[in-house]
Formats: sequence, structure tokens, C-alpha cells
Amino acid sequence: MVKFSVGGEDDVEGPSSPRPKKRRTNSAPIRSQQQDQDEQNHEFAGTRVCRLHDEDNHDDEPEETEESEQETQDGEPLNYGEEQVEENEDSTSSISVTLTDPEVLDCPICLEPFTIPVYQCENGHAACSCCCRKLANKCPSCSWPIGYNRCRALEKVLESLKMSCPNKIYGCPEMPTYNKTLEHEKVCIHGPCCCPVPSCKFVGSSNSLVSHFRRKHSSSAKYFSFDSMFKITVELREEYLILQEKSEGAIFVLYNVLENSGNTISVGCIGPKQLKKGFTYDLIARSEGNTVRLQAFADIASSRNEHSRKIFLVVPDGFTNLWHLQLELCIRKV
Repeated sequence: MVKFSVGGEDDVEGPSSPRPKKRRTNSAPIRSQQQDQDEQNHEFAGTRVCRLHDEDNHDDEPEETEESEQETQDGEPLNYGEEQVEENEDSTSSISVTLTDPEVLDCPICLEPFTIPVYQCENGHAACSCCCRKLANKCPSCSWPIGYNRCRALEKVLESLKMSCPNKIYGCPEMPTYNKTLEHEKVCIHGPCCCPVPSCKFVGSSNSLVSHFRRKHSSSAKYFSFDSMFKITVELREEYLILQEKSEGAIFVLYNVLENSGNTISVGCIGPKQLKKGFTYDLIARSEGNTVRLQAFADIASSRNEHSRKIFLVVPDGFTNLWHLQLELCIRKV
């Protein structure tokens, strides 16, 4: 594996050879002092000698085979040697990069990650295509024309450089190319979610939140089943009520705001906001033969405090019963 740094730091190792390399395993034989001296003489003459790469050198092969057979007879095959060779095969097709300046691959004008195509002026100043149009194809650094010559080298780097998703710690396995990172983040469903219990600071993926809530806060929620109407009693000044689905564990919050003319009620889901629309709900309030009803999509937010409250049901004052609201709710998966 070849490691280098971007930003002026010294290289860790030199450039790699185009020939495939093998990693020395613990089963390699110990060479004599005469063999070491012969290798030094060859290096002094300008020839790089690597005995593990030389196909013409058959002196070591019997010893490696004999030792490998001995290991196998003892019941302990040399699996670690195969793993090291496989690891090295992967390293021949990729390199490890240390990026000391995170902004080096961002457009210096809009400060967003470069996207293909990338243009440069005759002095080598680079800019993204959008900024070239906004600047009337005039380089802001040197005033030379820009937007006509592609920066192919930088484009090749952008196509080759892959990065882990910022939500990797929450379970996302994707590694988008650098210029696709922002696009991936907008649709990644592995974003962090916060526990809706105010005193709890837990943050994790939606799946881990489900397990956490069942383990730590099972008494803090009212349980329900999808596609089934169930009754809820809410106090007039009770700001929210946590709900959890029985089988899948999805967590919802019923929000209640006391207004001058009554209460406004809405339902939201705790989950990655990239889901947009994943659930619908029917919310009904009844009183003496009168009914108000709302059918809407459940708002999805990563925490209880991020609920948008764009859509809600207005329950007039006449629907209250001894400072309580009697509601009926049905939540469905889209």
C-alpha cells in the first residue's frame, strides 16, 4: 500500500512498483549472512533484489513448502499468510490518502465540493461550472478567461476519490465519490435520531433508537399497531405524548398546543428526515355528535423538537371534557 499526504507533508513510503507484490509471511525462511551480502552487492550495482518477487529463485520454495506442510500436519494451516496476500492484492488497486487541507477539493469561489466538469484558466486557477457562469467566465484570481478549458487531472481525482458517508458510525455502508458526497447525504436514511425523552441524551440510528427506547423507556410510551384505530386521552396542557408501534417499534409523537380557540393536534415520526413521507394518519375528535377529522402525512424529524407543525387538526374548545381531550388515531405505513 502506498501512502502519501496532500498538503505538503512528507511521503510515508515511496511510489509503488507496477509489478504485483506479495507480503512476506511468517513462514518465510531465514536467510544466511552470505545471502544478505549477495543482495547488498546486487543493490550496489543498481539492481533492486526482492527474493519474494523473483520467480527464477527456486532455492526458497522447498523450504516454504516443507514448513507449510509441517504446519498443516500439526493441524494449524497458515491461514494468516493467505489473508495477507489477499490484503496486498487489494492494495495494488488503491492508495491511502491523508488529506491535510479539507478545502483543497472545494471550489474556491462557492466553497462547495467540486463537481464535474471543473474548469481552469491559463494560470491554473480552478472553478466549478456554476461559478464560471456567474462570473461571466472571468477568473476572480487573475482576470483571465475561465470556463473553456477543462481541468482533467482534478476531474480524474474526483472520480477516483471515495469517502465514507458521514453516517458511517450510524450504519451506512456507502462510500460515494467525493463529488457525490452531498448528493448522497440528502438521501441517506442512516442519519442520527435523538431519543424523544427530554432527560435522555441518546443519539443513534433509527434501529438502535428503537432498541434503546424499548430497553430504557418502555413505560414512557403508549403502544399501538399499524392500521388499527386506537383511543388517546390528552390533557389540555400536555405538550406531547410518545407512541411506539408494537411489532416494528417505530416511534411517533403526538403534539398538542393550547390555543385561544382550542387545541392544535399533529403527529410526527422520529426517524431520518430523508424518508420524507413514510406514514399517514387519521386523527379524529368527537363531542356530542360533532366530529373533526384530519388525514395527513406524518412529519418525519430526527428529534422531537424539530417537528414542523405545518399541518394540524384544530379541536375547538367545545370538544374538551373535564380538561381532557378524547382522540382517536390510526397510523398507516405508506
